[in-house]
Amino acid sequence: MTDTTPIVSAPTVSVPDRTGRTGRSGRAKVPHPMAVRRLTVARVAPVTRAIVRVTLAGPELAGFVSTGPSDHVKVFFPDPATGELSAPTLVDGALQRPASGTAYPRDYTPRAFRPIGAGGGPELDLDLVLHADGGPATTWAARAAVGDELVVAGPRSSKLVPAGFDAFVLACDESALPAVGRWLDLLPAATPVLVLAEVSAADDGAYLGLPRAGVEVRWLRREGAAGSSGVLERELRALGPIGPGTFVWVGGEAGTLVGVRRYLRRELGLPADRAEVNGYWRRGSADFDHHAPLDPTDPD
Repeated sequence: MTDTTPIVSAPTVSVPDRTGRTGRSGRAKVPHPMAVRRLTVARVAPVTRAIVRVTLAGPELAGFVSTGPSDHVKVFFPDPATGELSAPTLVDGALQRPASGTAYPRDYTPRAFRPIGAGGGPELDLDLVLHADGGPATTWAARAAVGDELVVAGPRSSKLVPAGFDAFVLACDESALPAVGRWLDLLPAATPVLVLAEVSAADDGAYLGLPRAGVEVRWLRREGAAGSSGVLERELRALGPIGPGTFVWVGGEAGTLVGVRRYLRRELGLPADRAEVNGYWRRGSADFDHHAPLDPTDPD
């Protein structure tokens, strides 16, 4: 592929949007009733050297809904020092701080939900990255066992797969691999997809399994610590112009994605409904707010 070859050369597909105008549809947002669920670990299994899958179960999972590829739930972990699990309560649809103890919330993508799982009841899979910083989530995940408890809140809403696109580029680091997995699950089977996945040099590239026809996965192994690489921006630039029928979704360490967003939005001129860039974590920040603008100088 040369620097002047668009990723997609197919003609633009026009569909009516919600205002009656023609054009591609944005990602429709579907609200869900807020819920706080206390769940029990049913299974723990390594997916790769750095990612562990925790399967949660319990009657409170009844009614769980997650229909978007990048949905997130807020998971509350026990205090690493005391083991106490402090979580909020739901009052009039809003989360209220726990009356005592310290809450340790982190956001995660629901990797899979089964209304009827192996145990006969509903099950929720969460894939947790074992970060080198050893924070509350990593500490818990490294020694998680069947019978342990977590509290899960949400999701509040789902952003659906956008309609009217001929191809997709999905770029991520380890933190957003579960969301990329969800994208691949939810996209139509014939859709061409290019995945750019930044991982550590030791990663075995096994997370996404064997890609289906039409999906190309490029494992970009970085040298050095997570959150210190510019490999995603370099690879996206190397693609050259991005055709008008392609949707771009990026998730990863917020600091490294500022340049990615500037490239896609300013240099290529892609609007927000064609290119989404999402900070999933920030190096050196234990409580990153993913709702904050990725680039304060150029917020959406």
